[in-house]
Amino acid sequence: MTQIKYNVAQLLRELIGARRAYDLYEDQLPLDDTLVLRDIGGRVLFTRTATGVLVHAQVQAMVQLTCVRSLELFDYRVSLDFQEEMHAQIDVTTGVHLPRPSEEDPFFLDEQHMADVGELIREYTLLELPVYPVSVAYAGKPIRYTVESNGLTDESDGQMIDERLAVLKTWSQQQSS
Repeated sequence: MTQIKYNVAQLLRELIGARRAYDLYEDQLPLDDTLVLRDIGGRVLFTRTATGVLVHAQVQAMVQLTCVRSLELFDYRVSLDFQEEMHAQIDVTTGVHLPRPSEEDPFFLDEQHMADVGELIREYTLLELPVYPVSVAYAGKPIRYTVESNGLTDESDGQMIDERLAVLKTWSQQQSS
């Protein structure tokens, strides 16, 4: 549950295709235990459908991530443009519970006909975040790895601990010569 909610009860009383548009501004939105989306801004358009409302959101925000190359924190800009249908659970005019839609994992309006757009933003942001975030400062630089064994002594007195590692020892000796 988030704080970015819109009451769409009046829209549910209108004909299919009716629309409402809202500007969206929010300071922050927790994504999980550690990540926080901040400086959230954009536009939300609600369109009446047969079973609820279609939410079309265009959102920009910032999240602080850890660079996998430098382990430094950096700001990552998130731009979302998504559409998702939210189904009504209760008929707005009669108060009767509506049947569950046939979708596999539907989004619902709550019992007060509130559309939790913040939850949609949270889920789509988590899908949008990079698996291996790299800051702009390190994005264009190639990665170079080196293996140096100069000055290291063999502590096993020349005896191999495991015969399977003999190939690696031979390779290492070839690399250093």
